[in-house]
Amino acid sequence: MEQTTALKKETKSEKRNIFDSFQDGTRKGWGIFVKSMLPSIVMAYTFIYILETTGLMDLFSDIFAPVMGIFGMPPISIVCLATVFFSRAGGCALAASFVADGSLTPMQATILLPTMFLIGGTINQWVRVISVCGTRSSRQKYIIIMTWIMAFLSLWVGRFVFPLFS
Repeated sequence: MEQTTALKKETKSEKRNIFDSFQDGTRKGWGIFVKSMLPSIVMAYTFIYILETTGLMDLFSDIFAPVMGIFGMPPISIVCLATVFFSRAGGCALAASFVADGSLTPMQATILLPTMFLIGGTINQWVRVISVCGTRSSRQKYIIIMTWIMAFLSLWVGRFVFPLFS
Protein backbone atom coordinates (compact mmCIF):
# COMPACT_ATOMS: atom_id res chain seq x y z
CA MET A 1 0.00 0.00 0.00
CA GLU A 2 2.81 2.39 0.87
CA GLN A 3 4.58 1.54 -2.37
CA THR A 4 1.46 2.41 -4.38
CA THR A 5 1.21 5.83 -2.68
CA ALA A 6 4.91 6.52 -3.32
CA LEU A 7 4.49 5.46 -6.96
CA LYS A 8 1.53 7.84 -7.39
CA LYS A 9 3.59 10.71 -5.93
CA GLU A 10 6.48 9.99 -8.33
CA THR A 11 4.10 9.86 -11.29
CA LYS A 12 2.50 13.13 -10.25
CA SER A 13 5.85 14.91 -9.95
CA GLU A 14 7.02 13.56 -13.31
CA LYS A 15 3.93 14.84 -15.13
CA ARG A 16 4.41 18.52 -14.41
CA ASN A 17 2.64 21.09 -16.46
CA ILE A 18 4.97 22.85 -18.90
CA PHE A 19 3.77 26.22 -17.63
CA ASP A 20 4.71 25.29 -14.04
CA SER A 21 8.18 24.30 -15.22
CA PHE A 22 8.50 27.59 -17.09
CA GLN A 23 7.44 29.58 -14.03
CA ASP A 24 9.89 27.71 -11.81
CA GLY A 25 12.70 28.38 -14.27
CA THR A 26 11.75 32.03 -14.49
CA ARG A 27 11.80 32.37 -10.69
CA LYS A 28 15.24 30.77 -10.50
CA GLY A 29 16.54 32.95 -13.35
CA TRP A 30 15.16 36.07 -11.72
CA GLY A 31 16.87 35.11 -8.47
CA ILE A 32 20.20 34.68 -10.24
CA PHE A 33 19.78 38.02 -12.00
CA VAL A 34 18.86 39.91 -8.83
CA LYS A 35 21.50 38.31 -6.59
CA SER A 36 24.40 38.01 -9.01
CA MET A 37 24.19 40.07 -12.18
CA LEU A 38 22.32 43.19 -11.07
CA PRO A 39 24.78 44.16 -8.31
CA SER A 40 27.67 43.76 -10.76
CA ILE A 41 25.99 45.95 -13.35
CA VAL A 42 25.15 48.61 -10.75
CA MET A 43 28.75 48.54 -9.51
CA ALA A 44 30.08 48.90 -13.05
CA TYR A 45 27.81 51.86 -13.83
CA THR A 46 28.76 53.47 -10.51
CA PHE A 47 32.42 53.02 -11.44
CA ILE A 48 31.77 54.66 -14.82
CA TYR A 49 29.82 57.52 -13.23
CA ILE A 50 32.70 58.19 -10.84
CA LEU A 51 35.18 58.14 -13.74
CA GLU A 52 33.03 60.53 -15.79
CA THR A 53 32.29 62.92 -12.92
CA THR A 54 35.90 63.22 -11.79
CA GLY A 55 37.26 63.49 -15.33
CA LEU A 56 39.30 60.34 -14.83
CA MET A 57 37.64 58.64 -17.81
CA ASP A 58 39.21 61.14 -20.22
CA LEU A 59 42.55 60.94 -18.42
CA PHE A 60 42.41 57.14 -18.39
CA SER A 61 41.53 57.09 -22.09
CA ASP A 62 44.35 59.52 -22.95
CA ILE A 63 46.94 57.52 -21.01
CA PHE A 64 46.01 54.25 -22.69
CA ALA A 65 45.34 55.68 -26.17
CA PRO A 66 48.69 54.47 -27.56
CA VAL A 67 48.10 50.94 -26.23
CA MET A 68 44.59 50.77 -27.65
CA GLY A 69 45.90 52.26 -30.91
CA ILE A 70 48.15 49.20 -31.32
CA PHE A 71 44.99 47.12 -31.47
CA GLY A 72 43.14 49.60 -33.69
CA MET A 73 40.67 50.47 -30.95
CA PRO A 74 39.50 53.92 -29.82
CA PRO A 75 40.87 55.09 -26.47
CA ILE A 76 37.45 54.83 -24.76
CA SER A 77 37.55 51.05 -25.16
CA ILE A 78 40.06 50.82 -22.29
CA VAL A 79 37.24 51.86 -19.97
CA CYS A 80 35.27 48.77 -21.03
CA LEU A 81 38.29 46.60 -20.27
CA ALA A 82 38.79 48.25 -16.87
CA THR A 83 35.13 47.78 -15.99
CA VAL A 84 35.00 44.17 -17.11
CA PHE A 85 37.88 43.47 -14.72
CA PHE A 86 35.31 43.78 -11.93
CA SER A 87 32.12 42.72 -13.70
CA ARG A 88 31.71 40.90 -16.99
CA ALA A 89 28.07 41.92 -17.30
CA GLY A 90 28.84 45.54 -16.43
CA GLY A 91 31.65 45.77 -18.97
CA CYS A 92 29.49 44.29 -21.71
CA ALA A 93 26.64 46.65 -20.81
CA LEU A 94 29.06 49.56 -20.95
CA ALA A 95 30.29 48.49 -24.39
CA ALA A 96 26.68 48.30 -25.56
CA SER A 97 26.02 51.80 -24.24
CA PHE A 98 29.14 53.06 -26.05
CA VAL A 99 27.81 51.53 -29.27
CA ALA A 100 24.45 53.22 -28.65
CA ASP A 101 26.06 56.65 -28.18
CA GLY A 102 28.49 56.20 -31.09
CA SER A 103 31.71 55.99 -29.06
CA LEU A 104 32.30 52.47 -30.40
CA THR A 105 31.22 50.92 -33.67
CA PRO A 106 29.48 47.54 -33.59
CA MET A 107 32.62 46.00 -35.16
CA GLN A 108 34.83 47.45 -32.42
CA ALA A 109 32.49 46.11 -29.74
CA THR A 110 32.59 42.70 -31.43
CA ILE A 111 36.39 42.76 -31.40
CA LEU A 112 36.35 43.72 -27.71
CA LEU A 113 33.93 40.97 -26.70
CA PRO A 114 36.33 37.98 -26.56
CA THR A 115 38.86 40.08 -24.68
CA MET A 116 36.22 41.19 -22.20
CA PHE A 117 35.18 37.60 -21.59
CA LEU A 118 38.77 36.53 -20.99
CA ILE A 119 39.58 39.42 -18.65
CA GLY A 120 36.11 39.50 -17.15
CA GLY A 121 35.83 38.75 -13.50
CA THR A 122 39.56 38.40 -12.84
CA ILE A 123 38.95 39.18 -9.18
CA ASN A 124 36.19 36.54 -9.04
CA GLN A 125 38.50 34.07 -10.78
CA TRP A 126 41.18 34.77 -8.23
CA VAL A 127 38.88 34.24 -5.26
CA ARG A 128 36.74 31.38 -6.56
CA VAL A 129 39.26 29.32 -8.48
CA ILE A 130 42.86 30.06 -7.62
CA SER A 131 42.50 30.59 -3.88
CA VAL A 132 39.91 27.88 -3.27
CA CYS A 133 41.82 25.24 -5.25
CA GLY A 134 44.92 25.84 -3.19
CA THR A 135 47.16 26.81 -6.09
CA ARG A 136 50.68 27.48 -4.85
CA SER A 137 51.20 31.20 -4.35
CA SER A 138 54.31 31.09 -6.53
CA ARG A 139 52.15 30.01 -9.50
CA GLN A 140 49.12 32.24 -8.95
CA LYS A 141 50.60 35.25 -10.71
CA TYR A 142 51.35 33.18 -13.82
CA ILE A 143 47.73 32.08 -14.10
CA ILE A 144 46.53 35.70 -14.05
CA ILE A 145 49.31 36.85 -16.40
CA MET A 146 48.44 34.14 -18.92
CA THR A 147 44.79 35.18 -18.80
CA TRP A 148 45.75 38.75 -19.67
CA ILE A 149 48.18 37.68 -22.40
CA MET A 150 45.46 35.55 -24.02
CA ALA A 151 43.00 38.43 -23.68
CA PHE A 152 45.18 40.93 -25.49
CA LEU A 153 46.21 38.33 -28.04
CA SER A 154 42.50 37.84 -28.81
CA LEU A 155 42.14 41.61 -29.21
CA TRP A 156 45.00 41.69 -31.68
CA VAL A 157 43.75 38.64 -33.64
CA GLY A 158 40.19 39.97 -33.60
CA ARG A 159 41.37 43.19 -35.21
CA PHE A 160 42.28 41.23 -38.32
CA VAL A 161 39.80 38.34 -38.31
CA PHE A 162 36.43 39.98 -37.53
CA PRO A 163 36.59 42.55 -40.36
CA LEU A 164 36.88 39.66 -42.84
CA PHE A 165 33.26 38.75 -42.05
CA SER A 166 31.71 42.18 -42.46
